[in-house]
Amino acid sequence: MNKFYIKNVFFLLSIFVYVNNKTLASELAPGKDTSPKLTCHYPADNSEEIYAKNTHLLCINPEETKNADELMNEAITHLKYHATSIDGYELCVKYPNNNTLYYKKKHGNNTYIEKNHFKIYSSGMYNGVISRLWDPDRPNFYNNGYVKSI
Repeated sequence: MNKFYIKNVFFLLSIFVYVNNKTLASELAPGKDTSPKLTCHYPADNSEEIYAKNTHLLCINPEETKNADELMNEAITHLKYHATSIDGYELCVKYPNNNTLYYKKKHGNNTYIEKNHFKIYSSGMYNGVISRLWDPDRPNFYNNGYVKSI
């Protein structure tokens, strides 16, 4: 009786080894590409092209560059304060569909400060958003008549 069981075990073992070798030796059939197709294409980084196209707007006067640097450092200080502070701001508009919040604050007698807060959830949209904000030829979405552009 033991001989019978041992023969059956060896027979089944040899079949498993044979099938396993055939499976490993066979090549995989090429499958269908399942990667998602991109519906919109944004250039990964076109900031160099925009820079080259707008070099005529750059200043070459060193004194003016120094004054602009000092002015921008002061503006950064104010920007950091207003970006992190919520004192005195009141919520004007809230769009829950695109997670955009608009705040407004009166500063001094006649100056209004607007704060826009929006979230971008898709990391794939980051380069497209930066390209759109960086391009000076694109219409300014945020300046719809409230801000005086010089």
